[in-house]
Amino acid sequence: MAFDITGGLRWHARAFMHRKTLWQPARLAIADWLVQTRPANKHLLLIGGSAGWMMSSAWLQQFQRIDLYDLDPLAGILFRLNHGHALSLAGTKLTFHRRDAIQDLEILLSQHPSASIFFDNVLGQLRFRTEDDDQAEQALEKFYRRLHKRDWGSIHDLYSGPVKSDGLSASQSLSFQGLQTAEGLSVEGLQGAAAQSTLLRAVSASGNWMDHFTSAVFPTGLALHVMSWSFSSKYCHWLQAGWVSTSVSQK
Repeated sequence: MAFDITGGLRWHARAFMHRKTLWQPARLAIADWLVQTRPANKHLLLIGGSAGWMMSSAWLQQFQRIDLYDLDPLAGILFRLNHGHALSLAGTKLTFHRRDAIQDLEILLSQHPSASIFFDNVLGQLRFRTEDDDQAEQALEKFYRRLHKRDWGSIHDLYSGPVKSDGLSASQSLSFQGLQTAEGLSVEGLQGAAAQSTLLRAVSASGNWMDHFTSAVFPTGLALHVMSWSFSSKYCHWLQAGWVSTSVSQK
């Protein structure tokens, strides 16, 4: 995975600089959403967690054991700097694994049959692992089938692109309630291009936006949360979040 996008010194320097300023509204929105999730297990496989810049220590403290998987060699050290003290206070055991957990997902699921799984801002990056967009889209479509009868959640990029400098205020994170349908993400009763247009208008989008091919990651019927993330003053992401409990049908 390209570390200039999802890890490495440049990524971590940017995250450190913006975590309490430009990125703070999105961080708070993510924390609010995480509070609403109900993981079924006290063991968490945290996949793509990086340094946990956008994560909530309070949410992580509910687990007795966390296995963090990331390809970035800096992830384990920096994750401990961001969350280690809080996890220590809660008695949570944290172990870092430098491993491609997406490639080895079936192996990890077999090794940890009782763990909950959380994909932290990683599924939206899968399109960068291949130059073939069709292949990337096929890998993400109905991704939930790889997690049949498992307790899992994900927050990931849905769309990203430039915004007008006088558009969305960097002091806010916009949010919409969504629904996973057979045709993809539904926002305010709209689907497909209409749903995408609604989201782009809300942040004063400008120019060409990237589709991260994640609109069909979750099973049909799942309630979703969609929130904006001002990555910079002129670039924005729409994040999609959902949690699939073992009681949710994943047909």
